[in-house]
Amino acid sequence: MVKQAFFREELEIPEDVEVDLTGDHHIRVKGPNGGPITKDFSHIRGIHVAKEDNKLVFTANFPRGSTVALANTIINIVKNLIEGVRTNYSYVSKVCYSHFPFNVEAKPRKKELHVVNFLGERAPRVIKYNPSKVSVDVKDDDVFLSGPDKEILGQTAADLKKICRIKKKDPRVFQDGVYLYKILHGDEILWQIK
Repeated sequence: MVKQAFFREELEIPEDVEVDLTGDHHIRVKGPNGGPITKDFSHIRGIHVAKEDNKLVFTANFPRGSTVALANTIINIVKNLIEGVRTNYSYVSKVCYSHFPFNVEAKPRKKELHVVNFLGERAPRVIKYNPSKVSVDVKDDDVFLSGPDKEILGQTAADLKKICRIKKKDPRVFQDGVYLYKILHGDEILWQIK
């Protein structure tokens, strides 16, 4: 493979979005529908990030393949943040049960999501979430998680699925749980199980 002497990639910043670089690779994004969201990219070595006019410029001298891959990953994360603060993402999960009906309740003051009556258990199963970054809406058997940060939404949906894991039972038979089935960006469906 031919060695690359210089890597340069530019990311256009829309007019209605503010992007600031602070400190050691801290990127702060604010837009009309969310923010400010700050991401810490201080772990990236060998990649220089600068703001020129209305562009973010990522550069590296004599990069390895792993450095180029890391730079592209960071560019995609920042791109998702810019799209998220303009139009929020929504993650939709379905409450599935066969015998004991259960539901999900949001407790924003406690910063908790409760899974109540799962498999007939008296104590609710609890996960923590950040109500300032994720808004939770429960309608019938659907749990809507929405916000500008795709990473935090995905982690909250994964935590909700994980808390409903049934131990020492066959997962092909005991399929009760809360499962992600749709991801939206505004009204556009990005991913869906049919």
